[in-house]
Amino acid sequence: MRRNLIVSTLIAVIVIGSFICPAMAQTLSVDRVWESGVSGRIVATALSPDGLYGAVTTERMVSFYDPNGTLLWSYPMSGGRSVAVSSGGERIAAGGDHLLLFDRSGSVIWQHKPESRIQGIAIAADGTMICTGADTGLLIYSLDNSTTTANISGSFDAKDPIRSVSTDSDGAKIVAGADSGNIYFLGADGRLLWNYKTGDTGIHVALSQDGSTVAAASSQRAVYLLNRNGRLLGKSSMPGAITDVSLSEDGSRLVLADGGISILNRGGEIMGTYTPEGEGRIRSVSSPSDTAHILTGAVDGTVSMFRMQPETLSVGTPATLLPDTTAAEPLQPSTPPTQDQTSSQQGTALPLATPITVGACAIALAWWRRVREGS
Repeated sequence: MRRNLIVSTLIAVIVIGSFICPAMAQTLSVDRVWESGVSGRIVATALSPDGLYGAVTTERMVSFYDPNGTLLWSYPMSGGRSVAVSSGGERIAAGGDHLLLFDRSGSVIWQHKPESRIQGIAIAADGTMICTGADTGLLIYSLDNSTTTANISGSFDAKDPIRSVSTDSDGAKIVAGADSGNIYFLGADGRLLWNYKTGDTGIHVALSQDGSTVAAASSQRAVYLLNRNGRLLGKSSMPGAITDVSLSEDGSRLVLADGGISILNRGGEIMGTYTPEGEGRIRSVSSPSDTAHILTGAVDGTVSMFRMQPETLSVGTPATLLPDTTAAEPLQPSTPPTQDQTSSQQGTALPLATPITVGACAIALAWWRRVREGS
């Protein structure tokens, strides 16, 4: 009788442990907040870090929107490829044949003609730093309120075309994605801290605003998640081609443009999707804040703001996803990891319920053995 009671209790503890934190049970619906349109195919999209102001660019025009989706202004571009917005929409940077910096009213603060066309651009939350990626590598610009000319404060010669760049909120750390499939992690002066070789091509990158997490997506439909030391936290495979990637402020949520929208958690599990109707395939996404907003740009010129809404929350499921604590390890720039080092550390992040279940099993087993020895 006692043995049956012990076994029953052990099973109950295991079952309870497996459900005590079902964070992976959360699913999201994606609802459109507003919609607008521009003439031409949208090639890049940017939402301000506070989730309020948005900008999109085509090859010929950059457009800027207020929180209600009202078009505030448009400005002609030559060979537009990228756009970025600082917090509060105070500064907007756009890249193509020229690098342009605007204030919120649409006035040009300064412009610069680089050696080669700008492919990727990022701006610090306070607008005091801009980094650009091009065929010749990466350039970093420092700014202040009185800046009227381009002031190059750092550079990185990757000997590899840089198509995508992202920065943390302070502009202290930069991540760059190269044609070769390399992911470069750099300091504010362009100093290389580490390099991760994916073996893929067509890499798009995103860095969380707190600098803890790097996401990368390849044209081979692979999604990589790394911490700030270059350790691979997980790798996922998606069913469709990926054209853009964005990360929430703490790196707990990934948003992909794959013709529609796919939202993933840190474990690589899909939390929600959105598939547009008709020919309006979504090409670019931006969701850098801790709000639930996503700004998207489609090939037919449609600009949309979406909001993620929880569909079902199981009992005990937290309202927000928890960041992986491994991302809080101190940065060690003196020993950047090689590909061999990062590969040896790879592995998909475990669901939060897993360690709790293991701990519950260990406690129950120890208790069972103690009772057995005493009987």
